[in-house]
Amino acid sequence: MASTDTTAVIRRLLEDDYIHEQLADASAGVRGAYRRARRLPPEKAVQDKVLYERLRTAAAGITQAGRHAFGKPEPEPKRGSKLLALTVLGATVAVVVWAARRDAERRANRAAAAASPVPPG
Repeated sequence: MASTDTTAVIRRLLEDDYIHEQLADASAGVRGAYRRARRLPPEKAVQDKVLYERLRTAAAGITQAGRHAFGKPEPEPKRGSKLLALTVLGATVAVVVWAARRDAERRANRAAAAASPVPPG
């Protein structure tokens, strides 16, 4: 882990090309978001997905630059929840079993209806 001493952080901020790239990407994202938001009416700007994507890019760039400046490692990616996967699998199995039973009942009802004679009316 890199030193978090003030002079070391300032030195990295001034000399590290990766930090400069991230800050440039972040500032470009903010600039693009501002230009887009300025052209849109407020009610559309709030719901604009491109605007939010540009702001997300800017926030990610600032976060990456800050992590690198303070020498913090990248966070480990979160693993998916096994509970969610099991729930989805269980729900899928339940739907398949339900559909198979319903189909079998319909076939049995059709066979019974076809086998029974219709009384003359």
